[in-house]
Amino acid sequence: MRFSRLPYSLPVGMFLWSACSVQASAEPPPLFEIKPLVCMVKTQGQTCQMTIRVNWHHSVPENLCLYQANKQLHCWESSNQGTAKLAVKLAQNMEFSLRDKKQHTLAKKTVKVNAVVSTKYRRKLKTDWSLF
Repeated sequence: MRFSRLPYSLPVGMFLWSACSVQASAEPPPLFEIKPLVCMVKTQGQTCQMTIRVNWHHSVPENLCLYQANKQLHCWESSNQGTAKLAVKLAQNMEFSLRDKKQHTLAKKTVKVNAVVSTKYRRKLKTDWSLF
């Protein structure tokens, strides 16, 4: 029994060509930057108040909004770049995201909250055993 390779090679070739064309037409994600990425508090559990600076740049103009978790902070309309300075309050590590009008996340960054005095790894001042 003989099989012809032509009927099978045509669909496979079309699939490979379409996969390459979809990959080539997909635009890269926007460049997204938040500074600073760390907020320092005295002890764990305190609320951190800070001013963040947001910069982004995209290859095509879009309507984009900056979100802190699910809270909308700032929006830009028909722009391919944007900057903003915003005052935020953080009680824990928080994710900031850049989303389009359909709520698709295009880029995200996490701002961490670090404590100067950690209660978890505190050094003992005296030993458990003592003669005095």
